[in-house]
Amino acid sequence: MNRTPAHSCAVATTDQYIAWVGRAQEATDVASQEKADRLATLLAEAASGQQLSAEPDEPLFPLGHWLQFSEDVALADTGTDGHPALGGFMPPVPGSRRMWAGSSLQFHGPIRPGQKLNRKTTIESITEKSGRSGALVFVRLRHEISADGVPALTDRHTIVYRDAPAPAGEHAGSTPSAAAPPRPDTEAPAGWELSRSVRPGPVMLFRYSALTFNSHRIHYDHPYTTTVEGYPGLVVHGPLIASLLLRAFLDAHPSEAVTAYEFTVRSPLFASEQVHLLGRRTDAHTHELAAIGPADTVVMQAVVTTASVAA
Repeated sequence: MNRTPAHSCAVATTDQYIAWVGRAQEATDVASQEKADRLATLLAEAASGQQLSAEPDEPLFPLGHWLQFSEDVALADTGTDGHPALGGFMPPVPGSRRMWAGSSLQFHGPIRPGQKLNRKTTIESITEKSGRSGALVFVRLRHEISADGVPALTDRHTIVYRDAPAPAGEHAGSTPSAAAPPRPDTEAPAGWELSRSVRPGPVMLFRYSALTFNSHRIHYDHPYTTTVEGYPGLVVHGPLIASLLLRAFLDAHPSEAVTAYEFTVRSPLFASEQVHLLGRRTDAHTHELAAIGPADTVVMQAVVTTASVAA
């Protein structure tokens, strides 16, 4: 399981980043019942409003590993955006705006509270591209997680870095802007078997940041978000949207266990905006999921693969 990939796994990686491809680091933790309960409270809105506490010895929510392995970095070692400064384990990419572009997860076995967890993280590839907003750098990480020494899941996580719009206000003396009003709600699109609507507000964003020990300022610091990174409001976490979407799916399909989950972030969602959580079956073990925001904007697309839960 814990094999470091050869450099040949990189795609379109220039010489300045080749030294980072194949780098690996490990971390340990203990699966937390407290964090599992707090995540259940946070996601209840997507599950028909039900409070779904994790019972003792019950497997964690499939994406509960994102609450583990908190990166305890000294404040002096964080960058302007609140994340750990680049150039250590992560490559020193030039783009100052960081976003979670997507993940592809394979689930091998359950994680239960109290189990000892090990995570090996490997930089699989660094890819440079050009987009409408300028240069983009995609960094793909492979997280291999075991519980009490037994493989539990593999999470291939892609981060995209892109340039911030000019001017960078916080250090250029600009005045922080007032909160932009949320974009108007739109009706949920037809043609979906599953349809739930939620409205992630600033409190939900704060709680998710606290649960995941995520200090990325775009999720809680409105002046920084609007004047430096150029967004109209606080940005809803990509993994929070993915978790709300999967929670709604599992609530609607209690007899199915998730074996794989893949999602791609298509557009940002901002605090207090309504998002529709949608799903429909495509074959016996596959469902298409989507998160649709204001003006029918596709926020996230996902595919979940399942197996029947043993009686």
